[in-house]
Order: sequence, then structure tokens, then C-alpha cells
Amino acid sequence: MKNTISKLLVKLRATPGLDWIVLALGLVVFTLLVLHSITASTIWFDEAFSAYISQFSFFDIARYTATDVHPPLYYWLLKLWTEFFGTTELAFRSLSLLFGTTTIAAGFLLVRRLFGRRAAWVSLLLLIISPMLIRYSQEARMYTLAATIALSATYVLTVAVESKQRRWWVLYGILVSLGMWIHYFTALVWLAHWAWRAVVVRQSGVRGKKYWQAFFSKDWLVAHIIAVGLFLPWLPFMAVQLASIQGTGFWIPLVSADTLTNYLTNVLFYLEHDKAQGWYSLALALIVTLLGIIGFKLYRSFNTKQRQNYLLLIAIAFVPVLLLFIVSLPPLKSSFVERYLIPSIAGFSLVAGVTLALGMTKCKPVWRAAAVGLIAVSMLVGIGNVYYYGNYSKTNAIKITTGEVVKQIQVRGQPGEPIISQSPWMFYEAVFYTSASHPVYFIDANTDYIFGSLNMLKDNDQHKIKNLAAFTAAHPVVWYIGNSTERPITSPVPSWKELQRFTIYDSISQKSPYGAIQYRTD
Repeated sequence: MKNTISKLLVKLRATPGLDWIVLALGLVVFTLLVLHSITASTIWFDEAFSAYISQFSFFDIARYTATDVHPPLYYWLLKLWTEFFGTTELAFRSLSLLFGTTTIAAGFLLVRRLFGRRAAWVSLLLLIISPMLIRYSQEARMYTLAATIALSATYVLTVAVESKQRRWWVLYGILVSLGMWIHYFTALVWLAHWAWRAVVVRQSGVRGKKYWQAFFSKDWLVAHIIAVGLFLPWLPFMAVQLASIQGTGFWIPLVSADTLTNYLTNVLFYLEHDKAQGWYSLALALIVTLLGIIGFKLYRSFNTKQRQNYLLLIAIAFVPVLLLFIVSLPPLKSSFVERYLIPSIAGFSLVAGVTLALGMTKCKPVWRAAAVGLIAVSMLVGIGNVYYYGNYSKTNAIKITTGEVVKQIQVRGQPGEPIISQSPWMFYEAVFYTSASHPVYFIDANTDYIFGSLNMLKDNDQHKIKNLAAFTAAHPVVWYIGNSTERPITSPVPSWKELQRFTIYDSISQKSPYGAIQYRTD
């Protein structure tokens, strides 16, 4: 029986295209895991901004995002995507799902190229069940696209170094530039490539002046000249945006002694560190210790080329995290947000997959399975937490339920009763659910257009109430929606008479911050 199973396994491994079959099955599983709850949570501000800006022309998209905090390429692609697939929650978010699958494919091919089939298969498993990758494949933002570009560029870099063909260096430069057009913090991955190259050149035995000549080879310079040249038109806008954030501050909390631990608990369990107690803390300690010890031994067993390949994956997984932590220290403003590090989170799965697949070959199968199972179970629990928390705001400690408020009004109200938003931020979230029977508006006079993200509202009269008295004369009954954590939900006009009110209960925070009040305005 044992021999028969062994023969079947040998035949299976020899199946033509087996890796592609395994990859395809893995992508199907990942897609199902993402689709399970992709529309469970209502659109929140960042996604709502993506949706709202995508309605404008390509030129206006660039103009408006130039005064915000991100480059325009993702928004351009989102506009094209929704032209074909519509403007529902699923349509907007499915683009991120597509790039989540391409991130997995790029990671699988990278590991297979560097370390072979076994390592690629284990890495594939850990990518498929990565809680953070699933979470941000459900969000209409640019993070999985940034990860796709980062891992694809890393793959091209390995080909360029080995083949020494100029065309691969040109492609690498193009991908570096594309990454910057998607999200500025892909620069952290490119710096990780620089750190890796510095080590590789040093390991070659070159010293002194020749070291720098080898580091800044013609191919390396060509790639980066192309990257800078293609990004040059947007460089002034990036400089202004970064200066503005550093000068005026931002919503991101200060980094602390818990920041890196919090990063790891999110990667593994999708939990903040203060909630990762008990068995979570034991699992975290075992995983970090296990990967550290096995990884160190594995590195020592590798030849020079294998060590360089392993260091490349380690650089992607950890260098951006450390760099972002460092540049978030005072006197600089903090920029440390886990979702900005999705390329490194994918890199963590690659490092863990290679380490477990190749570092335990001398161990009994049961121990290898136990080690992989420890991380896999932790991540599966993390997927459960993704489903549970949804779009829960860890910064404000509330679940965003603006869409549920609008949907309740559509059930409770009568056709023709407009909805007025308490703030421009909530307006972005609410207008996504606007309808002919209950259109959504904001009050111009109550809006302070000091942030670049509000320029779309300032420049366009669509959904804007410029004369509140004239508006209410035409609409004797209105709904006023708000979030009580920002300020109390009260009438903007004291003479309005309240007809009814309701709030949406949040079972996670056990609060009811989001709600609406129906007023008679005459």
C-alpha cells in the first residue's frame, strides 16, 4: 500500500503543468475566501474617496489627487474597471481582488524560481490564507496593486541580475516607476532592493572604489534613470504632499514600543496586540522563535547563491517595516500603518514558506506538518477575525455603518425625502448609496475646505446645498445623518422639528455612534 501511494505521488509530481494547476486551485480558494465577505461591510471613507474620484475625467482625477496624499494611477485603473463592471460595492472592490490574485501568482513564481517547487507550494498556502492579504483584497484601494508591482519587480530583478540582459533592467525600471505612480511607500521595497544589492556586492569580495563601481553598474543606473524619468512629472506633487503631511500632521498615531508587535499580530491574527492575549501570545512567541531558529540554520546551510536569494526575500519582508518605523519617529510625523506594508506582508508569507519547506527537511513529516500547521491555523483564525471585524476602524474603535444608515432611511422614509450629511467625510461614505428617492447632500456653509481631499466637493455643485433655506422650502421633510463620535447629531437649524430618529448598533464596540434624525423643516 505504501509503495502504491509512493508511486502515485511520483506520477503526480511528474504531471505536466502541475505547478500551474496547483497555482490555479490556490487562486480559486483565495478568491472564494475573499468573496465570502467582500460586501459584508459598507463602504468607508478611503473607499468612498476612491469611488467618488473615479467619476471624473482622467485629467481631473490627477488634478484632485495631486492635492490629496496618493498618486493617480490606481484611480485611473479603477475608473476604467467600473466602466466595464459597474459601480456596485462588488464592482469597486473586485479590482483589489484581481490584484490580490496577481500578488499571489507573482509571489509563487518568485519563490519557485529561487527555491523550487516545494518552497513555492508552502509559500502559496501561506499567501492564500494571509489575513491581511484577504482583508485588503476586499477594499477598493491600491494596496494589493502595489504588492503585485513590488513582487513582480523583484522577480524581474532576479532575472536581470542573472541574465545580464539590458531589457530586463529596463523592465525593472518601468515597474519601479509604476509602483511610485500607485503608492509612494513602494519606495520602501525599492530601498529594500538597494539594501540587498549592497550586501550582494559586498559578498562578491569587491572593496573600496570598485565596490561603488560594481554597485552603481551601468544596468543599475539605467534602470533607475528610467524609473525617475517616468515618475518625474509627478515628483513635484509628491514633494508637496509629503511636506504638507509632515508640516501639518496627520491622523496616524505615534509609533511606540508596541508598534512592531502590533504589526506581527495583525499579520498573523488580524488583531491589535492588546487583544492578542492568552493562546495568541503563545502562538506568536512560538512562530517567531521557530522561524528565527530554523531560518538561521537554513541560511548557514545554503550556498552563496541560495543565501543571496534568501536575503532578497528577507529584505522584502522586513526592511520596509523597519524603515517605515524609523521614518515615523519624532521629529517626523508618523506614517506607520499596516496596510501600507502589504508587499512586506506578502513577503512574510514567502519567507515563512521557504523557511519551513527547506529548513525542516531532516525532521520527521509529523514535525514539518506541525510547524506549517501552527502558522496556518494562526492565519485561519486571522481570517475569522477579518470576517468578524470587517471595516472596523481601529483608530476610532468603531465599525463604519454609514451605508446601513442610508439603507434604513430608504426603508423608513418616504420617497422624495433627501438626506443631509453631518460632515463632508460622512458625505463621501453616504453618497455612494444615494438614490433618486433619497438623494444625499452636504451643506456648503458648514464645510471647511482646508484639506485637499475636499477639493472635489468645493469645485462642484453636485450634491451641494448652497442655500439651505431655499433647499428646505422645497423639501419640508429631510433626514440628517451623523456620527456622534465626531459631534452630537443635532439639527443644523434649531427651528426644525424632530419626527423620528434611529441609531445603528455596533456589536463590536457595543456602541451606537451612527444614526439619523428625520426633521420637518417648515
